[in-house]
Amino acid sequence: MSAVRSKHLAAGPREAIGGSILLVMAMVVIAGRLGSNDVIFPEIAALTFGAWVLRERPWPGPAWTLWLSPTLGAVTGVLVLRFVPASLAIAVCCAFVLVLLELQVSRSSISPTFSAAVLPIITHIHGWVYPVSVCLMTGIIAIVAGHKERRNAAEVARTQPVCCFTRGHHTLAYYGKLALCVLVVAGVAMRSTWTFIIAPPLLVAFVELTQPECSWRGKGGRLLLLLTASAAAGTLWVEGALRLLPDALWLAAGLAVVTVFALIRLLRLASPPAFALALLPMILPRAMLLTYPLQVLIGGALFLLATKIWFPARS
Repeated sequence: MSAVRSKHLAAGPREAIGGSILLVMAMVVIAGRLGSNDVIFPEIAALTFGAWVLRERPWPGPAWTLWLSPTLGAVTGVLVLRFVPASLAIAVCCAFVLVLLELQVSRSSISPTFSAAVLPIITHIHGWVYPVSVCLMTGIIAIVAGHKERRNAAEVARTQPVCCFTRGHHTLAYYGKLALCVLVVAGVAMRSTWTFIIAPPLLVAFVELTQPECSWRGKGGRLLLLLTASAAAGTLWVEGALRLLPDALWLAAGLAVVTVFALIRLLRLASPPAFALALLPMILPRAMLLTYPLQVLIGGALFLLATKIWFPARS
């Protein structure tokens, strides 16, 4: 839910948009050939949108952090799942806090790292294929983003932070409230057995919305509509592919990304997590597809409520 003003919506050239769609489709094709959904990292679509398509990257800092932070997050999530014997809610909160520390120490602003860490916990990814996949794909994103920013150095220098976890930027109370909100929503997800109330991209959206610089405060209705509609679009495309073209999930992935681009233009809200929510159905059990958009709606509403109560806008 990056604070990207309307003048920056879909500002990238057609080549960047096409490259984003192709990378997502290639990821799904490779997953199909290997017979492993662990290859699929839905935030890849969000990262390519933010780093390649938008005129100004919503996560400031060196381009290499686009590679390092999500890769560390993916490793963190797998390690927590393997070695922290705890309930879903505690494990998710533990991974969330560890990512907060990692971003603080590395002075990184790459908020999709939260999703990279939490995804293996709620989808039970124990193997190392997932971190390796995240490492390789974010490496591609970082290389292209670095090349783009070298060509536009003056414009990049004007980019303002959106989600920046640097020393002194936030208080300990702020981090504590973030972690408590995540724990509560994860607890609701665990008790209800609707795991994707705590869908990883919703964590990213929540953290970004709590930033003082975020320009989307007061637009919660449109924001929730975009996130829920993106989840529904991804679900419909995947369900259609499973029914009609079982070997063409790659096509469903491409169409899901295209649909989110259209929704962003229609609603004039450039939210990278919306792309990740549209791709999550690619790795969900088919029995969960029917309720997935509703779970996203509930989780998004809970996080928006928490933002209004505990992270009020500055007057």
